[in-house]
Order: sequence, then C-alpha cells, then structure tokens
Amino acid sequence: MKSLIRTFIATGVLAGVAITASAMTLPRNLNLSKESKLWIEGTSTMKSFSCSATKIDVSVMAEPGSAPAEIVRSASLVVPVASLDCGNGTMNSHMKKALKADGSPQIFWKMSSYSVTGTDVTMKGRLSIAGTENPFELKATGNAEGDGTIRMKGSTKFRMSEFGVKPPSLMMGSMKVGDPVTVSFDLVLTP
Repeated sequence: MKSLIRTFIATGVLAGVAITASAMTLPRNLNLSKESKLWIEGTSTMKSFSCSATKIDVSVMAEPGSAPAEIVRSASLVVPVASLDCGNGTMNSHMKKALKADGSPQIFWKMSSYSVTGTDVTMKGRLSIAGTENPFELKATGNAEGDGTIRMKGSTKFRMSEFGVKPPSLMMGSMKVGDPVTVSFDLVLTP
C-alpha cells in the first residue's frame, strides 16, 4: 500500500513538473532572414562609396509573448571584414588594410540594453572595429509581426578614427577617404 501511495505521489509530482514546464515560455533564438542587409557609406575627395556586407551573423534571443520593450533578451552582430564588398577590388583591399583585417577579422557589436518608444528603438551596446571597442548606440525603427518576425531598419553615423582606423589615403594624399561613415541596416529576424 505504501508503494502504491509513493507511486501516486511521484506521478503527481512529475505531472506537475511537466505542466509547469509546458506552461513556461522559454526564450528562443531568432534567425536572420536572407533579405537582411547591412552596408557602409562614405565619401572621399574623388567620390562617395558604398560597401555591402555579403555575410552577417546575428544572434538574438527573444522571449515570445513579451511586450516589445521586453521581448529581446540578448543580441549580437558579427560582420567578417572579408565580407565587405565595395564593388572594386582595389578599394576592398585598402578598406581591409585600414580595418586591420589581419589582426581583427571581424566587426562585432553586442547589445547591453534597449528601449522602445512606439516604433522607435534605441539599442545601446559595445562595438569593436579594428581591435578597438567603444560604447555604441544604434537607433532604428522596428516592428514585430504576429508570426514572431521582427524587422529593424536604421542608420548611424560615426567617425572611423573613434576606433583607431585611419581613413585611407592614396596617390600621395591627393585622394582621401572622409573620416565619417554611415552604417545602415535592414534586418529581418524570424522565429
């Protein structure tokens, strides 16, 4: 009889644990859609330029069913310097040298916090370029769809010199790249 009572108690405890576990909403990883884009725009004494990232790695952990200001638990983004394409082999080579790709092959950003006001999102974090890491804020417009898809669009202007990057200069200084650049993104994250 005691073993039968123990069996009922054990079964009840296991059932309770199973119900509690199934009722909990666990964080899930969101995946970057192929339609996502990230690009850098700048100027030089000759003309403006644009370089697109052909590879972007994003890691986003989300809490399904949470309010927009609480849905994302963690986020990071990695762009291999080798994946930046300016549409010109010589320019690509100079850019990779300026970004110190041999010693720092990745541009890395990690979110520390964010806030949401309507569709405006401000993400604070740390950005590492060419071996120098600084606080970095991204502003975006975001929306979450009913199927769990999140879309973020934005752009941020900064100076390369803030990260120890000397803007390239060619032809004995007659062609110089401007220090300010604008990084823009259109990221689509799906469950």
